Amino acid sequence: MSKIGMTLLKESWDSPLSPHFGKAKWVLVYDTESEQQHFERNRGLNGRAVVDIMAAHGCTDAIFTHIGAGALRHLREAGMAGWYGAAGVPASEVLARWQKGELQQARSASAHDSQRQHGQR
Repeated sequence: MSKIGMTLLKESWDSPLSPHFGKAKWVLVYDTESEQQHFERNRGLNGRAVVDIMAAHGCTDAIFTHIGAGALRHLREAGMAGWYGAAGVPASEVLARWQKGELQQARSASAHDSQRQHGQR
């Protein structure tokens, strides 16, 4: 059994993933066994808040487009695996791709966020 956390722009299965992990407006938690879903507003608007929401719901995995080093560290400390999903694709399609094993596991922070952290943007 897996519970997947996804960072979204809107409270909808049609929403694309948020372009920034910590600034995601919504977190979708999806239980792959029961097929139950739960949307929760990200009130903290930072990476730790997103990880805390996912951990509180027992997520085993998280899907996002970009993640910074600190948020990825929090994710790992919470025992979750991270996966890169495509930008602009509806959450339902991103989940289907994850279930087919088509997503790349996040082994390091994404270049988008590390460049911003180092002033290269």
